[in-house]
Amino acid sequence: MNFPTTQFLGFFLTVFAVYWLLPWHRARMVWLLLASCAFYMSWHPWLILLILLSASVDYVVALLFDDVKSLTWGRLLLFGSIGFNLSLLAFFKYTNFMLDSANSMFALLGVEYRSPLFDNLLLPLGISFYTFETISYVVDVYMGRFRAVRNPIDYALYIMFFPHLAAGPIVRPRDFLPQVERRKRFDWYRLVVGMQIALVGLFKKAVIADHMPPVVDPVFKCPELYSSASIWLATLAYTVQIYCDFSGYSDMAMGMAHMLGFKLPVNFHMPYFAASITEFWRRWHISLSSWLRDYLYVPLGGNRGGKLATYRNLMITMLLGGLWHGASWTFVFWGAYHGALLSLHRAFGRGAQADTAGGVVGVSRHVVCVLATFLSVCIGWVFFRAQTFGDAGTVVTRLVWPTVGLNLHPGHVLLVGLSVLAVFLGHLAGTFLSWRRLERRLPAPALGGALAFLLLLALLLMPEASKGFIYFQF
Repeated sequence: MNFPTTQFLGFFLTVFAVYWLLPWHRARMVWLLLASCAFYMSWHPWLILLILLSASVDYVVALLFDDVKSLTWGRLLLFGSIGFNLSLLAFFKYTNFMLDSANSMFALLGVEYRSPLFDNLLLPLGISFYTFETISYVVDVYMGRFRAVRNPIDYALYIMFFPHLAAGPIVRPRDFLPQVERRKRFDWYRLVVGMQIALVGLFKKAVIADHMPPVVDPVFKCPELYSSASIWLATLAYTVQIYCDFSGYSDMAMGMAHMLGFKLPVNFHMPYFAASITEFWRRWHISLSSWLRDYLYVPLGGNRGGKLATYRNLMITMLLGGLWHGASWTFVFWGAYHGALLSLHRAFGRGAQADTAGGVVGVSRHVVCVLATFLSVCIGWVFFRAQTFGDAGTVVTRLVWPTVGLNLHPGHVLLVGLSVLAVFLGHLAGTFLSWRRLERRLPAPALGGALAFLLLLALLLMPEASKGFIYFQF
């Protein structure tokens, strides 16, 4: 079930109605868990066993920490749990990647062999996201940051809560599990806020992101056929698409959670207005970047071991972050690219950014930094989107060197321009306007009319068949 579909709307309305009609808190939590299982099984019924297995192992391991007095046995339990979860992730997500890489190496030696054993291996929906959640849970319990949950239904709901199950945000146990224990009361204002957030997400996804593939896909499929102008427009289109697609999902997840009495963490905060690559990663996919910082970068040593160790830790973190996104060497390169940018900014850019003048000079310098960061991110998206290094090289070459070729249809040019403008205005509004303050000042009919217009626009412009979310593949 994809979010912007009538099938999911019927599912959510049923879940919402039964949830609030039930008078008992525990019954509501059981109902949410059953609904989450049904949601997951709608994608593939048997893969529910995998997520239940992973959750069961970590639930038991966390409980065992209280009974284990030996530091050695505690570490064995911790590493065993992490290893088990990462092994499942590696098998389902990276088996074919590793086999293809090995076959490419053998091909260089003149040996051609391909085992058909794993050709039809399915990638379980959301496995990258719920694996990181289970790891954060056992690590936090082991470190004493959070007490092990006794009720298995509470823990299962933490992992399987359907709004964030498929593509995040990655939720920490301290942020979600206390909400499961807290009794919920229906709040009309919170329902309205949730509907507003979900509606903005629907607009991002259905009106903007889902109209970008006709521009992006043909150009990235055969970039050697297109002119530099078309390549630039397709790159900007994908930059807009991936932001509106993923932040749209996050907004819809947050909105639905609000309507059910839960609060999920904010996952995006005007990332294309970042003035440095470091700031970009504080604004983009915040739940992942903070997870990588807390559970990978800091345990590796963070910035405590000197400059070279810091650069090494940044590169390792971003390399693994790139591999987390997809089983392809282009994703690994994308991670290395961002790791290099983060290292360069730490080495040369932090002092210059702090030394900013006021007035017109300061504003101008800030704008230049924002544009430079945005351009760097756009180039990175080329490797994120391209299927091969050859295609990525062609795109980057034509971005830099003016080349003749096919031009996009004028209608597509207009579409990209309007989409870029919409994202720009959205970033401006998110930076300089307070939605809550504006909501209080606007008359209720004006606010309701604006939201109704937004919904009508989304319904009118939504494609006949909604595209799947980009991050479902991760």
